[in-house]
Amino acid sequence: MHLSTAPTTIRSEWRREFLSVLPHNRAHAGAIRAAIAVVLPIAILSLTGHPTLTLYATFGAMAGVFGRHATYAARWRLQAAAGLALTTAVVVGTLVGVVAPASFLAVMAIAVLSVAGLLLSRRIGLLPVPSLFLVFATGSTSAFAHASADLIWAAVLPLGAATFAVLLGQVGRILPSLRDSAAPSTPAKHGLRPAVPFRDILGAPGVRRDIVRYLVGPLAAGALATAVGIGHPYWAAVAATVPLSGATLGAQLGRGSQRLVGTILGVALAALLLSFDPPLVWLIVIVAAAQLWAELFILRNYALATVGVTPLALVMVHLASPLPLAELVSDRLVETVIGVVVAVVVLLATRSPKPQNHPVREATIGRF
Repeated sequence: MHLSTAPTTIRSEWRREFLSVLPHNRAHAGAIRAAIAVVLPIAILSLTGHPTLTLYATFGAMAGVFGRHATYAARWRLQAAAGLALTTAVVVGTLVGVVAPASFLAVMAIAVLSVAGLLLSRRIGLLPVPSLFLVFATGSTSAFAHASADLIWAAVLPLGAATFAVLLGQVGRILPSLRDSAAPSTPAKHGLRPAVPFRDILGAPGVRRDIVRYLVGPLAAGALATAVGIGHPYWAAVAATVPLSGATLGAQLGRGSQRLVGTILGVALAALLLSFDPPLVWLIVIVAAAQLWAELFILRNYALATVGVTPLALVMVHLASPLPLAELVSDRLVETVIGVVVAVVVLLATRSPKPQNHPVREATIGRF
């Protein structure tokens, strides 16, 4: 057995991934931008009497989490690409919701968007790999029935929110006092790279295996949760996508463990907060705090970030389609377990006896 897959090495990699917390590295700059980008559309829609539309806008706003350490020139292009991808995912999910909500068709759409996110990342260097966000966006919007007219909102709101997030990422260009010192001054460090031809992408080491993983993981998890009849099958698909971006098997297993632990803690926190039946204004405050917390830790320790991600996700669902708290909490826990278990099975079934070198992944997205 190769050293990279030896049990002792896997345990060491798992421990390092699970326990280590990376330095702050001006995480607050990107976290504040991302929080504003998400919270402002939610606040406007909710306070004007349209809380059910917040889900559409939220996913477009998530374009702001990309390119946080890129040059300003590269950042807006990367975030614009992410915004278009997220808008596409919302439209696809809504279309499925018009035709066959919460069905196996929804699961298939989720799997296709998962692979699309991987290929987009490899083509233009979009990091983190957007598959997780695309799965979340497609799954959330396909989970309930839509009228055909909702397709207009599904296109306009995420695109508008993404545009706002892109503009917010360029504030430092206009106001030097707010310039992000983490954005490098030399484009060669974190600039926009030329697009990689798909032929080269498919010929790169390990890519075809990754495509299988990003297809089968969310597909199997979502199909299993749908067959069992749990209320939010896409949560299982999201959880199955999380471990796939790790650089090594040990790191991937560590991310799966982080997802489980962070979800348990986050569910407990969300249950406590929602048990008080907070009014709309306080729900918006919770979203702001949860988003800020998640972005502060998302590149540093995924378990800590998930403690914020979980209340954020549950409040988003609560705003769009309120459900009994017990049902919401139990669905999140059960489907997270399903997703992580499926991901581990897929990873073990497709692991290679030889190490695969993914320098960009190891340096940039091992923790997202």
